[in-house]
Amino acid sequence: MKLNVYCKSRGHSCTLPIKIARIMKLTGVLLLAACLQVSAASYSQKITLSEKNASLEKVFRKIMKQSDFMFLYNNEQLQKTKNVSVEARGASIESVLNQCFNGQPVTYAIFEKTVVVKPLSGDVNSEPLPPVKIAGKVVDETNLGLPGVSIALKGTSVSAITDANGNFTITVPEENVTNGTLVFSFLGYQRQEIPVSGRTAINIKLTPESQALTEVVVVGYGTQKRGDVSQAITSVNVEKMKDVPVTNLSQALQGRVPGLVSIPNSYRPGSGSSIRIRGNRSLTATNEPLYVVDGIPITYSIDDINPLDIESVDVLKDAAATAIYGSRGANGVIQVTTKKGKAGKISIDYNGNTSVENILREVEVYNGPEFAQFRRDAYIGSGVYSPTLNASNLRYFPDPAADYATFTSTDDALWNNVKQGYNIIKIDLTSNPKVFQVEMRPTTAEERALLQRLGYPVLTEVAVYDPSRLTTFDWGKAALQQGLTQNHNLSLTGGSDKFRSSFGGGYFHQKGIDPGQGYTRYSVSNNNNFRPADFINIGSNLNYSSAIQNQGPDVYSAALGNFPLANPYDAAGNLLFNPGGDALVVNPLNDPNTVFNEFRLNRLLANVFAQVNIVKGLSYRAALGVDLNDVRQGVFNGAISSVRQGNPASASYNTTNGFTWTLQNQLSYNLTLAAKHDISATVVQELRKERAEGTSVSAQNLTYESQKWYSLQNNTGGIVPTGTFRQTQLASHLGRINYSYDSKYIFTAALRHDASSVLSPENSSQLFPSASVAWRMSQEGFIKSLSFISDLKLRAGFGAVGNSGIQPYLTAGVLNSTPVYYNFGGTNALGYSPSSLPLPNLTWEKTVTRNAGADFALLAGRISGSVDVYESNTNSIQSKALPAASGYSRITVNLGKVRNRGVEVGLSTVNIDRTAAKKGGFKWVTDFAFSRNKEAIVALNADGATADLGNQWFVGQPIRNYYDFKSQGIFQYSDTLSGGILKDYYWKKNPANKAASSSFQPGRIRVEDVNGDSIINDNDKVNLGSGNPNWTGSINSTFSFRGFDLSAYVYISQGALLRDPRPGLVGRYPGMKVNYWTPTNPSNEYQQPNRGSDIPLYWQALTFRDASFVRVRSILLAYHVPSTLLNKIRMNSMTVSLNALNPFLFSKYKRYDPETVPYTSTYPSSSTANPAATSFSYRSFVLGLRMGI
Repeated sequence: MKLNVYCKSRGHSCTLPIKIARIMKLTGVLLLAACLQVSAASYSQKITLSEKNASLEKVFRKIMKQSDFMFLYNNEQLQKTKNVSVEARGASIESVLNQCFNGQPVTYAIFEKTVVVKPLSGDVNSEPLPPVKIAGKVVDETNLGLPGVSIALKGTSVSAITDANGNFTITVPEENVTNGTLVFSFLGYQRQEIPVSGRTAINIKLTPESQALTEVVVVGYGTQKRGDVSQAITSVNVEKMKDVPVTNLSQALQGRVPGLVSIPNSYRPGSGSSIRIRGNRSLTATNEPLYVVDGIPITYSIDDINPLDIESVDVLKDAAATAIYGSRGANGVIQVTTKKGKAGKISIDYNGNTSVENILREVEVYNGPEFAQFRRDAYIGSGVYSPTLNASNLRYFPDPAADYATFTSTDDALWNNVKQGYNIIKIDLTSNPKVFQVEMRPTTAEERALLQRLGYPVLTEVAVYDPSRLTTFDWGKAALQQGLTQNHNLSLTGGSDKFRSSFGGGYFHQKGIDPGQGYTRYSVSNNNNFRPADFINIGSNLNYSSAIQNQGPDVYSAALGNFPLANPYDAAGNLLFNPGGDALVVNPLNDPNTVFNEFRLNRLLANVFAQVNIVKGLSYRAALGVDLNDVRQGVFNGAISSVRQGNPASASYNTTNGFTWTLQNQLSYNLTLAAKHDISATVVQELRKERAEGTSVSAQNLTYESQKWYSLQNNTGGIVPTGTFRQTQLASHLGRINYSYDSKYIFTAALRHDASSVLSPENSSQLFPSASVAWRMSQEGFIKSLSFISDLKLRAGFGAVGNSGIQPYLTAGVLNSTPVYYNFGGTNALGYSPSSLPLPNLTWEKTVTRNAGADFALLAGRISGSVDVYESNTNSIQSKALPAASGYSRITVNLGKVRNRGVEVGLSTVNIDRTAAKKGGFKWVTDFAFSRNKEAIVALNADGATADLGNQWFVGQPIRNYYDFKSQGIFQYSDTLSGGILKDYYWKKNPANKAASSSFQPGRIRVEDVNGDSIINDNDKVNLGSGNPNWTGSINSTFSFRGFDLSAYVYISQGALLRDPRPGLVGRYPGMKVNYWTPTNPSNEYQQPNRGSDIPLYWQALTFRDASFVRVRSILLAYHVPSTLLNKIRMNSMTVSLNALNPFLFSKYKRYDPETVPYTSTYPSSSTANPAATSFSYRSFVLGLRMGI
């Protein structure tokens, strides 16, 4: 007798041992009893058959081809059966089997997905059966054996555990051979249940929980299945994010989330970015989102965390999602989960890369001959209008005498270079007058006409001059170096079903492209999870980083202002102090050794938690988190630096220490009723306390430069100490309830109460409610019939959130830190004066948000994404000017309203997928993100004012707004007007213009007379645009084939405006090269240089530029070493990659990288402030290696 098992995966029968067959004969009675507990209706697979006079064995094979069922029987039983005819179309398995076994001497029973054939009668051999031993192996997702996996026979005390290689044996009692179920469980992996079904060998692969992470969204104080989420929450693809090596998280998020804009604070090594989620809301308080790490809100920067220690990032965008964080959720919430330990034997992973960096855009500056002509043109420009004309500006063509007056200096470096352009016959500087005899040439008729038009003496001959003989020193090249970055990270993880742990260590070092700038970070992380019993879970998360950031001087920026005609070195190769002889132009190449701005940062994020499952569905969780931040800054400026410019050295030393602790107590309850009603409730009590203090000591006129800031007492200018202190508390209570009916209709509501110490007791408390609903239309019958729709969910939400990001002592009034002496009867008494009025009525900024959205998946998931539309309205806080008689300049009040409206789209597509047909087949996937936000001030105050000129705020305009004159280019000679030349016209139209007569001449800036009154004043200023982009988007395409991945990531920002750095056109200093106006070059871009004035009227009008750009953020080529080779070298994984970061930038604005020019709303017309780029972006070429052991 043989016992046969038909398995769909094999397609043929398998003979089991005779002993097992005997056991199966004796299990009939037990199977019959078990059948009473099996619901046949639970098997919903449909069978279609049409067989005439077929054997049962043939029918069994047909059924297995259409379903997941397998059959267990012995040959002797089937030999006694007769052939059958079966007709079924879309029938259940039970219906088909009933036809097959009708009138047969045998019957059947169904266990899970196994059909067991058994005798019709209960007459079975009653000989005792021995237990059955099952052997097998459990492997992980990489096919490596998993040690410590728990195997239990369901409903019994029988259990086993895998050995170091994942192998196991377990003895199953006779009564469980056919109907028993083995349960495989391991911490960090999904539990699996496998029916015994008479088998003696079972091999399975466990799926790690991290693979299911993408199906779980981290929300406030818990998680939810993605299908049950009714709020606007976007999960970041962390693996793709890590494909772009960056210093910190804020940089990595750029373009990854619709509605999130990441703007670099600078490109200095170690610098982060400013994050805005759905626009700016506050006029004066912070607009940065709240960061939550491992469930604990943090106080200080997220950028101290090593990005490679992060496992998941979820961005909460609407108030329905963020209201659970109350007064801290107004600007959105970014939930960060760090890496956790994985159960199994210890695995070691290395992730490292090395990159070289070079500047992306070099600023174009004048070379030597161009600068010489530029300075001449500046003298010409002042000569036309200056009341006192001299030899320097009474000429148009190069002249040695005029050049000597123009370029001579203390070291004559400029003059000695310029004079090389002349054919010198004799120059005697010792005689009186000086002799300048050079070769001359006759002037042309055109040149004489030009001199006449300029009002200069008409010359018949001028000097022969060849500018190509002048030499140029490339200061920009000398100021830059090749950047180099090293990034190495090692992680270890392992554990069992009772304990799992992970440990990570990282080293990051970046040498900047600007000498004197760099960043070094050491990071350590450790996460532990201990489950001493099934109902207790204890864990800890720790992340520590120590960093040194050398912000140093901006050598490159300073170098652009040095003379290309001068060399920075003397004949002996030593750096000069001020090459070119100008006292105000200092050699910046000295700065890397004389200017230091060093930050030492130590950051500890840690939390411990314990969770107890009290009864089924009810759990209690307590957590304590700390955020410790220690920053020490040393600043030193040497005497010969570009900062001190020959004055004695100065230095300062600043310390800031911050400590925040957060205590959370949380009760959670989950209940399922009638298999369709899912209810969960969460109640949290949270207490947060922050304490921060700082000290600063500065000194002038240091006597010992070598000690930098370490010996500030050695000075002749005195020490100035200052101190700061801040302490705040926040007490919160919150609750949330989630309800889902049949996974179709979803409702979530939350309410949070916050009490903050930064506000007066009368206004310190506030309630923040939220509610959201969702309808999973794809679960409805009328949608299920549409095969192209895989998933479709509609969402709508409402919520109120707050912003208490204001100074903590505004409501009580603050005393001046500097003491005041009062005179009482001739005696001075020490006292303090208030620096601000108490504001007991100041209350929360409050934002109310409405959101509607849809999540969808089409064509079996090949197209998936989400769409959201939203509106948020914020009752803001602003600073209001006070009358001088009050004794105070400004007061902070609850005035103003800001509105944001927008749309967001996220889309993922699988364009081509040939992996199912062939391992390593071609695959092409694309991710798109698009967001558009319109930000506007709705109201400024209760009086209905439409403008606050001091802050550049206007009703109907964004907060980041530009308000200025509108440029019409440059006045030209061809701009003739009735009434005479330009200045006569403007004088006659309005005598008030006479004071600005030089502004209405050819070569000067022309702005639009908006109101047509012929007076150019502030009434002609208009709103020109915003520093905010109209829309942003990103595209990430990945091509995979035979272990190779090629991906390109493009980020797009469109519609923003920037203020271009003002070019100095006074002629004294070099600078960025521009197309300026001259009588022979009628440019319409920049005005004529003028040696007498660097600040012509209306110069701001020329500075506005379109900041739109398209940036290729990354081009990655990676190769994944195949498992066949890895097995030979005993490795789990290995990936080698080449990455070009920031290789291409496309924009109309060509001078700097548009992202590096800071937003500044106003520049007074008399100001020499220059909104230059704070740093310069760079491109990187990265070689990376990832491997697991």
